[in-house]
Amino acid sequence: MSGEKRILVVDDSSFLRNSLKKMLEEHGYEVVGMAENGLAALTKYKELKPDLVTLDIIMPQMNGVEVLKLLRAVDPNACVVMVSSMSSKGSVTDCIQAGAKNYILKPFEAQKVIAIIQKALS
Repeated sequence: MSGEKRILVVDDSSFLRNSLKKMLEEHGYEVVGMAENGLAALTKYKELKPDLVTLDIIMPQMNGVEVLKLLRAVDPNACVVMVSSMSSKGSVTDCIQAGAKNYILKPFEAQKVIAIIQKALS
């Protein structure tokens, strides 16, 4: 992939952070950082300025929708794809209204994740 895109992975599960990192790197993306909660995500976003953030919805301290709103306040052009096991329409609607580009449901398949990431970055 020319012009490797930089991604920040945010999830409270270290297993899922590492799984997503491996999947993204295998498809030519650079994972510039990982965060286990919303506060760390905000700090790393400001520091690293990634092209895209994958953001879990259910996390301790601050949920993903709150983090998304704060990220968009810091950078109205922030490109964020939500990741969650919650499939309720309310969560999807809240995320899209708050500015998310798309939504990935766990458990995820590499092909679907990469297609959603590519679309969000285009």
